[in-house]
Amino acid sequence: MLHQGESNTNDVEWPTKFKNIYNNLLDDLNLKSEFVPLLAGEVVNADQGGICASMNKIISKLPEVVANSHVISSAGCPDVADNLHFSAEGYRILGKRYASKMLSLLSYKLTD
Repeated sequence: MLHQGESNTNDVEWPTKFKNIYNNLLDDLNLKSEFVPLLAGEVVNADQGGICASMNKIISKLPEVVANSHVISSAGCPDVADNLHFSAEGYRILGKRYASKMLSLLSYKLTD
């Protein structure tokens, strides 16, 4: 699981840079990417006034660069006044989205 912070905003090379880190982690831990899905969360969305929301377009490119990666949307997740961090409710919503995606990847049937 990965949640991009506010550093590297608008760095179009971010997916490739992260791929190198991810591959190093897989190698160090002797893991295969096909068995280790990567979930990457967006930063505070533009619909909440996110200061770094432009990074979400770059984050969305991650599945093109890293096999078995999935982007978790932050749309509608409330944030706090700094427009950089999610509110407690926003983190809970985002956390549920991470969990739902992982459970679906593990073939669990989800109910509302």
